[in-house]
Amino acid sequence: MVLRLSISPKAEARLKAKAAAAGVDMESYASSQLEVAAQRPTLEELSGPTAEAFEETGMTEDELAEFLEQEKHAMRAERRAKRST
Repeated sequence: MVLRLSISPKAEARLKAKAAAAGVDMESYASSQLEVAAQRPTLEELSGPTAEAFEETGMTEDELAEFLEQEKHAMRAERRAKRST
């Protein structure tokens, strides 16, 4: 497949520099980077069952963040208590 796209001059300069460092032309470098990105699993694919379980709880993302923050502090307190005994 041939893909034509526009990028900013800054991105073009960075791509050229990275391609040169890799010893390949810019098109080959960009193509290889797109191939790598296309193979990377999405966050949804990685989190699958965990994301589904979260959705089923009905919690908002803010509520989850607060819950995780509270659990983090509880775990740290528990560790400190164990160390002091």
